[in-house]
Amino acid sequence: MCRYWQRSLLKLLSCSVACVPLFVGHFVNAGQYISPQPLVINQVQTTAVMVEDGLANDDVRQAYFTPIAKKQALVCSLPALKKCIALLPLSLQHQTSFSVANIRRAIGRKSAMVLVAESDSIAGVIIINPAKDMLEQSGAIGLTTYQLPLTNQTKLTLWHEIGHLYNISLQGSVLPYSLTEYQHEWLADLYLLWCVAQQYQQLDLVWQQFHRRNLALINDSGNLSHWSAPQLQIVLSHYDVQQLQHFSRYEDFLTAVYPLMPAWSPRDMGEFSSLVQRTFSSVQSLPEYMFWRQPELIQVLTPTLKQLMGKTKSQQWLKKQFSTAK
Repeated sequence: MCRYWQRSLLKLLSCSVACVPLFVGHFVNAGQYISPQPLVINQVQTTAVMVEDGLANDDVRQAYFTPIAKKQALVCSLPALKKCIALLPLSLQHQTSFSVANIRRAIGRKSAMVLVAESDSIAGVIIINPAKDMLEQSGAIGLTTYQLPLTNQTKLTLWHEIGHLYNISLQGSVLPYSLTEYQHEWLADLYLLWCVAQQYQQLDLVWQQFHRRNLALINDSGNLSHWSAPQLQIVLSHYDVQQLQHFSRYEDFLTAVYPLMPAWSPRDMGEFSSLVQRTFSSVQSLPEYMFWRQPELIQVLTPTLKQLMGKTKSQQWLKKQFSTAK
């Protein structure tokens, strides 16, 4: 679950890449104003320039800046963390939460995390841990363990993390001032979805993320905090890839889809968690358990169960587990 540290004008979200072509750029001083640039894919060109502080050519893709609305984010590969953090302004380098030692402790076994800074020009720092790049997502249903192969997951992870920063920049305008940690997570995956639509002619990678989130939930109900499958499904059911590509600005896409999203309360989330635990635990099934929540869960899980089990077997399994399954 993401945790937010709100001290010394800093917030930390740790979670588990920009859909614009990524580029390396010279550091922009904290007091320097970056002119507003709407995020339009076909207007951003890849720029390769020298990186400061002695970074070798081989390190270029391990330390670079990428645009986030009116600001920039520094993207660091964990092996080059020390040299990468040196590209930040001293005012940020001197903050405890941006120290190399603290970042290494915070990232732990995560594949990525993002540090969010209050700065005139720097939106935050994204840390990518290539050693933890996921090649598959697994989950057990009954006595069978299923694996979902993952492709381009590093790119998807980066887009997700950039989504965190981009959505924070929209709070108080397109988005509400206050968002829950769960909302931050599914909104980051909506940014990922938009990026896939802008970069590709099909949405296979979005479906991969959808199935990955479902399978992670099946494997551990604690992953409910990152369960963006319901929100991804809503967008996928309303738009095809051509329609999504018409949203050349992320802000316009978010303005259109945000009102479609469910506003679940903590109690609602608790009920989903309880139903998931009961359904996928080793205890005897109770088909009537939380029957009022079953239709929503069935609707979201069905595409993933079909992908893993096949249509016939998945239908049989659903009918056995849920009294409301048809």
